[in-house]
Amino acid sequence: MKKILLTLCLITAVSISPQTKDPNKILDAVRQKFNQAKDYQVDVSVKLDMSFIKVPDMNVKVFFKQPDKVKIQSEGFAMVPKQGLNFSPAQLLKGDFTTIYVRSETVDNHKIDVVKIIPNNDSSDVILSTLWIDAVEFVIRKAETTSKKGGTTKVELNYDNTKFGLPSQVKLFFNLGEMQIPPALSNQTTENKESDEKGRRRNKAIGEGMSLKGTVTMNYKNYQVNKGIADSFFVGKEKEKKKKID
Repeated sequence: MKKILLTLCLITAVSISPQTKDPNKILDAVRQKFNQAKDYQVDVSVKLDMSFIKVPDMNVKVFFKQPDKVKIQSEGFAMVPKQGLNFSPAQLLKGDFTTIYVRSETVDNHKIDVVKIIPNNDSSDVILSTLWIDAVEFVIRKAETTSKKGGTTKVELNYDNTKFGLPSQVKLFFNLGEMQIPPALSNQTTENKESDEKGRRRNKAIGEGMSLKGTVTMNYKNYQVNKGIADSFFVGKEKEKKKKID
């Protein structure tokens, strides 16, 4: 019911100014561009900036094959979900949803079409997604998603080459609200000269609730697109030591 009301409100608001573009055609163009990359591998450097935990910068290699095969290789522990490393239009444009064309605008000298996506399935965790789509190159420049459990996530994408719609940089901004964080994971609980009692009280307060906000910056380089990756390569462990793919 909430999604129905949200859809009606958005349609009413947008209908004040006539729609000049078909949002479904815009999304189809985004899909078509990305689908040209049948497979790829790429080196990714990952930097996490989070107040509640310190994580060293990471370097991983990501392998992808249409429609949804993903594999990550890293030298050590990589605390980043593969969905984040392999950001693709398919993640946002799957399932049954209602699309609404909102407006055209110019952002950083790019002509942009703003499109809203509302899932029609009430069981979906996503409530609403807003996409800022390059009206010339048909790539997603920015996305904002609100979910029932995960709060609001914003993504900004930059491209060195838009041929396949593969980004050179992705910045992920998240705000998951307050959650309980184990004191051992907090960078505020280590190496202090407080008494044991004060330390325990401080750790208890941190563990009771902390705002989960942060930024993940991922830089992509050395793309190898459509070189051919066998399906069998994606079978087995998600993470392993790097090995060369012919």
